[in-house]
Amino acid sequence: LLLQTYPNYSCLDICFLQLQAAENEKVRWELEKTQLQQNIEENKERMLKLESYWIEAQTLCHTVNEHLKETQSQYQALEKKYNKAKKLIKDFQQKELDFIKRQEVERKKIEDLEKAHLVEVQGLQVRIRDLEAEVFRLLKQNGTQVNNNNNIFERRTSLSEVSKGDTMENLDIKQTSCQDGLSQGSGHLGFYIIYRIV
Repeated sequence: LLLQTYPNYSCLDICFLQLQAAENEKVRWELEKTQLQQNIEENKERMLKLESYWIEAQTLCHTVNEHLKETQSQYQALEKKYNKAKKLIKDFQQKELDFIKRQEVERKKIEDLEKAHLVEVQGLQVRIRDLEAEVFRLLKQNGTQVNNNNNIFERRTSLSEVSKGDTMENLDIKQTSCQDGLSQGSGHLGFYIIYRIV
């Protein structure tokens, strides 16, 4: 085939060409082999890096998973505390409302008692004024009666004849009036009237 292709070449030239072609093919194969080995080494390095990245990613996932579990646990604990605080606030608000209601009831009771006390005090003040007027009226009436009795007694003494030397001694009419416990705050007044004839 080579002789037909290159008729001007001798067998030696053809053998040399074949040898050169074989050498070129060998060099090409060596280059390809070297390139393949280099590619294999690079791929191995890439695989090692990928494996390292994968292990690191697994470790990171494990760490993230642990953090997630811890976060979930903290969230659950915070949720429990929140619910407890919410319940405490609700109970406190209810107690505050109950206290305000009780305070309002007590305030109304005190107001009612104060009103009743005021009415009672006003009634007592009216009663005291009536009693004072009655006492003054009785004092005036009793004083007039005593004066009348004195006048009648004096007339009888001057007109009567004393035959047995009987005399009346120590005719004394004393009137004592005492006023005790009169004050503007309470309006309480007491009168004691003592009549003594010696």
